[in-house]
Amino acid sequence: MKIKLSVLNRDFKLLDDKKDRLLFISICFVFAVLFINIFVPFNINRWGSDSGFIQFIRLSSYGFVVGIVFLFTQFPLRKWFNTSHFKIKSYILWLLIEISLISLVYIFLYGNPIGNFYNDLVFSLKYTTLGILLPYSFSMMLINYKNQKKKLKELHRKIEKPVFQNLINFSDENGKIKFSIQKKDLLFLESTDNYITIYYKTENKLQRKLIRNSLKNIEESLREQSIIRCHRTYMINISKIESIQRENKQIQLKIEGYENLIPVSRKYTSVINEVIRS
Repeated sequence: MKIKLSVLNRDFKLLDDKKDRLLFISICFVFAVLFINIFVPFNINRWGSDSGFIQFIRLSSYGFVVGIVFLFTQFPLRKWFNTSHFKIKSYILWLLIEISLISLVYIFLYGNPIGNFYNDLVFSLKYTTLGILLPYSFSMMLINYKNQKKKLKELHRKIEKPVFQNLINFSDENGKIKFSIQKKDLLFLESTDNYITIYYKTENKLQRKLIRNSLKNIEESLREQSIIRCHRTYMINISKIESIQRENKQIQLKIEGYENLIPVSRKYTSVINEVIRS
């Protein structure tokens, strides 16, 4: 019993999105019209004395009623009741209301609400429920498939995105990318003449990569990645600072996985102090 109640208390999200609601209504309408005219369930063609095109219009009108009622219940009615989300149990109740409304419309359009309302209501509820079962189930399965496919694409995107989003590209003096590395693996950069030495870690081993360029050329682009200048010959990944040592007015940085200390020149002392405070 507790399991059944927990299932009923779950969120029903298939019709939360307006586009999904429009898709649901369109499928139900088209499916109902085609199904009624092709398969003629419950001998519905014999409910009237018409034939040919007139009969096609009459049979199609049953599907048209379904579409109009669903359009009303899924948009204006939900807005009036401020219903943006459903639980499974509340949506079952909502569906029963929709079936009842469709049945009532059928009675007033095709039945005799004054003479034999009760019998007509029972008859209409029965055939309305059976009639919308197929288009309703088909539309729900299609929407669920579409949403699951969308979630799967989103999951793949989230899995793949960080790999490229966190890559830092290093170009040579001509702007050609020569080396790319994950931000988490980058330690610091050292400038020597017209070259930059990139210090990074791979499998906990210190590695170096030399490219022809200057810190001045790449400083601005790396600032957004929290790779900052601390000296005329050094740029550091601030997430790799293990400790900060001060002697008199001199500041030196201990970088993760690197034995020597990185000096901080007076020009960049305020930048480092700002990093420490943040």
